[in-house]
Amino acid sequence: MSRRGMHPLLMGVDKPERNIEDKNDSGLSGYESAQHRRFLRAEAEESESKKVA
Repeated sequence: MSRRGMHPLLMGVDKPERNIEDKNDSGLSGYESAQHRRFLRAEAEESESKKVA
């Protein structure tokens, strides 16, 4: 299909650039259960409190 007849908004011209790398900073895959996320959060808070003290 030629690009000449396609409307610019259908090509995604109006959509801003997305930062995908920001989402992956946490190291989580997104498929963790709620229980596992709570565990990881508790571990992170525990390690932070040890660093501060």
